[in-house]
Amino acid sequence: MSKKFGTVLVLALILAPVFGVRSFAYQKDKDAQKLALDELKAEVIVLERQVRTMQESLDRNNGQVNTLISQIADSVSAIRQAQSRVDSGSLSALTAVGGIGERLSATNERIDRLSGQLAELKKLVENLPKLPTFTTITPGNPDQLFAAAYGDYSRGNYDLAVSEFRQYVETYPTSEMADNAQYWIGECLLSKKQFNEAIAEFDKVPQLFPKGDKVPGARFKKGMALMELGQADAARAEFAALIKLYPRSSEAVLARQQMGER
Repeated sequence: MSKKFGTVLVLALILAPVFGVRSFAYQKDKDAQKLALDELKAEVIVLERQVRTMQESLDRNNGQVNTLISQIADSVSAIRQAQSRVDSGSLSALTAVGGIGERLSATNERIDRLSGQLAELKKLVENLPKLPTFTTITPGNPDQLFAAAYGDYSRGNYDLAVSEFRQYVETYPTSEMADNAQYWIGECLLSKKQFNEAIAEFDKVPQLFPKGDKVPGARFKKGMALMELGQADAARAEFAALIKLYPRSSEAVLARQQMGER
């Protein structure tokens, strides 16, 4: 064995444990990084589910609040009409004590229902989750953009909300919340009483997102907008189509109520 070869062999024997330790440490560090990355991914999935659940809760509560508000408005209108009939009733109506008693009884029932609806509305509003406020929106953050848009809608900043919802639909058209964003554009315009514009936006929900879960809601709100425009036949046709296509949806129940069905 040459002296040179012996020297190399000795060095190899000396350095082998060192390289082995370094290799082990590198692999251990790599495994730790992978574990941390997996945990981070899991946390992101949990957060995404929480955001989705919160949004579904907000949508559901908002629909219930709008329905209650409509019912309250109808009750108030009925009460005023009943009071007007009593105040300006003819002489024959004044002498018909039994008829007046029935009217008063019906009015009292409406007032009782109105009180219950107001209590339920108050409870729903109190249970609504607090909406986050964003002074700036981080680029590339769809959840933050949607939350900001919905927050502006809730605060009555409809024009800003429309702009933000449109930005969401254009930037994230394949997102699970894209159909929701398109739906809320219609809601913003409906709140501004721009009924024709709202109908056009509600029509885009089934056109752009035919399998989206906001399609029944968009069709129902389109029907309500048609009612506001005095297009009763078109509204009934929309309600009938909604009931036929989505018979088990909560919007179908509301559509049947609008059509006077049970």
